[in-house]
Amino acid sequence: MQTPTSVHQVVLNVPAPLYQRVRRTADSMRRSVEDVLLDSVAMALPPLTGLPNEVSDDLASLAFMNDSALWNVARSLLPAEHHHRMDELLARKGQGRLTAQEQQVLDQLVNDYETLVLRRSQAALLLQRRGYDMSDPSILSRLP
Repeated sequence: MQTPTSVHQVVLNVPAPLYQRVRRTADSMRRSVEDVLLDSVAMALPPLTGLPNEVSDDLASLAFMNDSALWNVARSLLPAEHHHRMDELLARKGQGRLTAQEQQVLDQLVNDYETLVLRRSQAALLLQRRGYDMSDPSILSRLP
């Protein structure tokens, strides 16, 4: 059984130039201004379900970064030591020689890596939505 969705009213002061753009878009699509604004907010803040709240909140906050900051996130890397330690611990695990403490360290390193991949991916998606051509993955390894 579905529960009813609650609705919250928000009063929003929109600058005239932005309002005109939204109004023209709504008119051309034969939709209400409210629908266009709701779709715009939903697009900027996609649902990030199944993630811990702090990761979901972090990914959602990327939508409010400027392009330069997004490029920095999209190109960010973990330190080489992180990868070396993770490889070392994975090898020990494969040999059945991993201690409980090392497993905790490995879990944290893997979590850090996965979080970085999610952040980079979300940043690249946002850059694409802002009009950047992200079709060539090597663009992320180029220096600005």
